[in-house]
Amino acid sequence: MTSEEDRRKCLQQLEASWRREIHAQRSAIEELWHTPLAERLKNGDAMEIGSFHRHSPQQLIIVPDGGDACRLREGDFVCLSQNSPLAPVGKFIHLGEDEDGIHLWCWRGEVPETGSNDWVLDRDFIDLSDRFAEATTALAETIKGREQILPFLLGDQGGEMVGELFSATMDQLEGDETSDVSWHDSQQDAIAACIATRDGYLVQGPPGTGKTFVLSEVVRRLVENGERVLVTGPTHRAIQNALEGCRKIIPESVRVVKIGPTMLSRGPIEAFETHADSGLIDEAGAHVVGATPFALWSKFTGLKEAEFDTVVIDEASQITVMVAVMAMLRGERWLFFGDDCQLPPVVISETGERAAESSIFRRLKNRGFDTMLEESWRLNKQLAAWPSATFYGGRLTSRNDRHLHLSPPSSHPALAGDGAISLMIVEGKASTVRSDAEAQAVVDVVRELVLGGVSPEQIGVMTPFRAQATKVRSLLRIHFETAGLHRLVTVDTVERFQGQERDVMLVTMASAKPEWIPRLSSFLFQKERWNVAVTRSRKKLIVLLSHSLIKEAERLADHGDEGATSFSSWCREQSRSGAVIVTKEAEPWP
Repeated sequence: MTSEEDRRKCLQQLEASWRREIHAQRSAIEELWHTPLAERLKNGDAMEIGSFHRHSPQQLIIVPDGGDACRLREGDFVCLSQNSPLAPVGKFIHLGEDEDGIHLWCWRGEVPETGSNDWVLDRDFIDLSDRFAEATTALAETIKGREQILPFLLGDQGGEMVGELFSATMDQLEGDETSDVSWHDSQQDAIAACIATRDGYLVQGPPGTGKTFVLSEVVRRLVENGERVLVTGPTHRAIQNALEGCRKIIPESVRVVKIGPTMLSRGPIEAFETHADSGLIDEAGAHVVGATPFALWSKFTGLKEAEFDTVVIDEASQITVMVAVMAMLRGERWLFFGDDCQLPPVVISETGERAAESSIFRRLKNRGFDTMLEESWRLNKQLAAWPSATFYGGRLTSRNDRHLHLSPPSSHPALAGDGAISLMIVEGKASTVRSDAEAQAVVDVVRELVLGGVSPEQIGVMTPFRAQATKVRSLLRIHFETAGLHRLVTVDTVERFQGQERDVMLVTMASAKPEWIPRLSSFLFQKERWNVAVTRSRKKLIVLLSHSLIKEAERLADHGDEGATSFSSWCREQSRSGAVIVTKEAEPWP
């Protein structure tokens, strides 16, 4: 049984962790704001504005000055100033981009009517201390917090099931001959366990195993049983993706609604800024609500009093324990979908394994109430082999064996043959966060892919660094044969690509300066990051890197660096399979 002392220590640890993170975030952003504008622009941390105008009392539309320095995504926090981010005219959330420009929603400050020249959009953060503090108090003082959630976190309870409900759900999944869906054994187990659990359950979804498909089926069955379901996650994008999956299979009579700032690309989902606007407060019966954990504790959204039967947390491996608690306090039971072998929470107060250990998924995993989905619909056999052996105990198998076929065929060495993986050694200057040689090589491959019939939307370019992403996009923009592709080919960082997939993925590592690489080894060679990088493609993966990076990884591996060891083993495996291509300027394989 959970003792009073256990509860007290757990509460102290949780409060200390979120206070430490808020302080670290504030310090980091203030340091960034004191960086000269030229450097902020170069690193992709700011954007110069050509003009802007007020779209509504709380919305602003800005037009960049023509550059592509700052790659903003939906849900990012930004501030607007005349190069004085410490004294902005307003703080905003990025809602999305269309032909009119970048849409921003103001949550603090003023929305100027018009403006041009000298205005800068900077990255920002929001101090959520008040919401964390309120949730911490609720965890300590409510019956749900003290008697349900804390014992669950401390391992004193969890995993209890209604056996009859589990068996009945399994029978339905196996016996429905009218369904077009063919469920894998692990998917059936996950769905039935989520429906039957009394308190909580975890579903681990390795790359391409249908995690969102399973989540959607679980939510469909919950609302069929008359439940009110909350779907939440670490970002607006993650929540939107989960809701769209649910909407596809949930009857139209059941409402699927997102509460919070209205993103432009909201698709088929009803979207409202407040709970009251949605009308759900006065509606009885089953429904699905999507909202961030922080929106649940916002006075503006009106969700502070909302209660749900089940809370579904997607991408739970990217959510810290305390952020998950903010959502758990709103429901009677909790379902966690994620994969702790992919990216951990984005925290700057912890690094490496300590960052991974801060996730709710890692904390709850291996307690006897989790299922791993075992069949990848995305990865072909070659692409699945290394992650299966390295992260998933050999249990991850491939459902499809698709390969890239170009018409006409390309003579480019990275695209010749039927192999699903190519590793290109590209040499240039001793680069740190941007390699012009690798960026140009990426553009050359993209051109060959498009000429060979690959849709630009099915090509992705991934890199650890925003500066390298900016360089690649700039080259795609100006190259005469690939004009306009910078908006069709997605070029972004590893973090932004988790949960996405493309037919062809290119990964450009950029770093080639020997004395620089060890300083970033925990970032460049982090196992979970590399697992994400090499598992986004359905047909072809092309990795571009320098000879120096390979040599430094092997040197670090010899000194016991776990991430570098894993990275080197992947490179060696490609060498043995004949996937390595050495450019004319590069040294041979070390």
